[in-house]
Amino acid sequence: MGNHNAYILCLHLFSFLVLLTACDVAGTQVVQSSSHHQNHHSRYRQVGLSKLFVFGDSYADTGNNPKSVAKSWHEPYGITFPGRPTGRWSDGRVLTDYVASFIGIKSPIAYKWIKFGPKLLSNGINFAYGGTGVFNTLAPQPNMTTQINFFQKIIQTGVYSKRDLDSSLALVSLAGNDYGAYNARSGTAQAVQQLNNEVKNSTFLLDLHSAFMSVFKKRNSSGNVKFSNPLQPCCVGMDASNSCGSTDQLSGKKKYRVCKHPKAAFFWDLLHPSQAGWHAVSLVLHSSFNKLYS
Repeated sequence: MGNHNAYILCLHLFSFLVLLTACDVAGTQVVQSSSHHQNHHSRYRQVGLSKLFVFGDSYADTGNNPKSVAKSWHEPYGITFPGRPTGRWSDGRVLTDYVASFIGIKSPIAYKWIKFGPKLLSNGINFAYGGTGVFNTLAPQPNMTTQINFFQKIIQTGVYSKRDLDSSLALVSLAGNDYGAYNARSGTAQAVQQLNNEVKNSTFLLDLHSAFMSVFKKRNSSGNVKFSNPLQPCCVGMDASNSCGSTDQLSGKKKYRVCKHPKAAFFWDLLHPSQAGWHAVSLVLHSSFNKLYS
């Protein structure tokens, strides 16, 4: 494959809610974030970014996991947007949706739906599967290497031209599903290098740890923090044996409860930010996107 002038964004949190440490990917630059932003849509159009290719886990997944096994396809997921479950691990939009919005395009179609025709591929493809990592995890879904292989096979079919790839952005999200930080760190470097075989080496790391911490500390005009108890999830199981989305297998009775105001919660469930949480994080990360056209 020839080299193409695209960009790769890598987001990495190890041992989520334990270490919250951003991983240094070999050969990448950590871009510090702030809440300042300006005219992002017009500036992205000047750069010419028109497609987004997404790899990773539940922070980026927009519906690839099978409906038969993923709670993200069941209520109450999706209650804020679009009002029904769509396979996103949140009450609404996730990281992928906000990155696509920054570029000025619609969120790319989930890989599982590409069989319905090439017209659906105009904004790119989302290969991310919830629960996966660089290596195999307890989730029996395609890991990072397999996701990249999917991407390479599609490139070989000629669906996307060199111009398409020249104007593309690749988002890599890894939230710590791998068994060990050392293995994940090493595997991330390998995965990024594999992507760099397809695109020009324009990789940089967005620091989610700093973004999360900034949101937790950010205060409004009244001097109050936006999320008063940021580690308290909105949707939880009624007991230790259940979680958000759990139901009784016989009666179908709900085994979870949802907070009254999801917009006031940073976390939707025990592991995933709410739409409000991701929106706040995206605003903090906004200035980091200046790297794309600096």
